[in-house]
This record gives sequence, C-alpha cells and structure tokens, in this order.
Amino acid sequence: MKKFILTGITLLASLLTASAGWKADEARIARTFEALYAAGTDSARSAVNQTLRSQLATVLQQDSAFDYPFADIRQMGKVMSNDANLRIISWNYRQDNGTYGYEAFILRKHKGKILVKNLSSNEGFKPKDNVVYNAKNWYGSLYYNIFAIKGTYYLLGYSTYNDITKIKVIEVLSWNGNELQLGAPLFADGKKNRMRKVFEYSAKAQMSIQYDAENNRFVFDHLSPSEPALKGLYQYYGPDFSYEALSLKKKRWMLEDDVDVKNPMP
Repeated sequence: MKKFILTGITLLASLLTASAGWKADEARIARTFEALYAAGTDSARSAVNQTLRSQLATVLQQDSAFDYPFADIRQMGKVMSNDANLRIISWNYRQDNGTYGYEAFILRKHKGKILVKNLSSNEGFKPKDNVVYNAKNWYGSLYYNIFAIKGTYYLLGYSTYNDITKIKVIEVLSWNGNELQLGAPLFADGKKNRMRKVFEYSAKAQMSIQYDAENNRFVFDHLSPSEPALKGLYQYYGPDFSYEALSLKKKRWMLEDDVDVKNPMP
C-alpha cells in the first residue's frame, strides 16, 4: 500500500513539475511576442523574431507539445486538423514598407513520432497557382483551418502581402520523405491543373471559405469588382452575395458557379 501511495505522489509531483515548466515556457514566449510587436525597426523585429523562432523550435520538440494549447499566447494562430494528426502554429509581423513577415511550425504525427518543420518568409508574397513551394521558398500565410480529405491535407490560409489587398488560399500539403511540399495539381482549370486555389480581394472586404463535408466541396464567396471597368484591379474586388464551390470529382477539384447555399456563410 505504501508503495502505491509513494508512486502516486511521485507521479503527481512529476505532472505538477511538467505543468509548471510549460507555463514558464509559455510566459517566456508571450514576452517575446510582446517585444516583437513593440520593436520599432525592421532589424529589431528580425532579431526578436529569430529569438522567438528559436524558443518555439526548442519547446515544440517536447513530447507533449503537439497537444499543449498555448492558450495564453493570443498573438499566434493554433489550428488542428480534423483527424488530429497535423497541427500548425503561425504568426506574422509588419515590416516598415507595409509588407509582412510570416512564420509557421508544422507538427505532424508520423509512425509514433512528432515531426516538426519550420516555414519562414521575411516578406510574404502572393503565391502562384502553378508553382510547388517548400520550406525554402514559402510565400507566407496564416493557416486557420486544416482538413484531411481522402488522405490529403488541405490548408486554408490568409495573408496581407500589401496594404490594398488580401490573399486567401486553398493549399495542399504533402511530404516527400520528411520534406514538406505545398501544392499539387488537383485544381481543374479547363484542360490544365493548378497547384492551389488563390483569391485576391480588397483589404477592406471580408471573404469566407467553408468546407461542406456533407457534399465534399469547398464553398466560398464569389469575388467581383465594384465596377466592370475595374476588372483585374483586385483592390476593388469583394463578395457579390453569390457563391462558388470546388467539388471533388475523379480526384480533381472542379469549379461550380452560382451554387445554392441554404444557410449563408458566416
């Protein structure tokens, strides 16, 4: 009986120690985020961001990092896939010229281990729909949703790469061995296939993308210019109260115009 009591006390002490350690790590990272957004120059922001990246790289190697909520750090996004095997932590910071730097850590459960990959972009840019990206040439994005669909991961991302437009993207994440790859020729465009779906619209507008699991499709606002003469000038684009969808047919996402949405998207 005494042995069981001692074992229980030891286990409880170990859990309390681990919890205290996580809280200390979380508080330190939160302070570094505060320093990042308080920095007054690009060089200062770059230095603080490098510290922040190093802190998270170390912390995320811990066994319980995949499930730790980081609830007290509101400056970074935390999102889990619907199959609970992929997690992404991401954040951005503004540069003096109006662009943004982006960081992301991708945590993947694989063969009983957690693999951690860092993506970094000093100056985010609009991704092309015909290019495969990786950790070395990442375009920069805040990923806010992850869907595992028929064995493939799809990411919903958001970025502001200038002061007049916003970007949203439906991205495909895969691996070549342990190296990640962004983009796959799954999006139909006539007889061609595109690597991702990219949306650009006014910085003043709001656009929604939702995954409709019941019908296996992505449903999103249709974007159009405020005047026909402004076609191609994306700073004047916004939702026009109609909807489009990408439906999976024979392993390709096919565009459907003017789809019926029973309940308006949030």
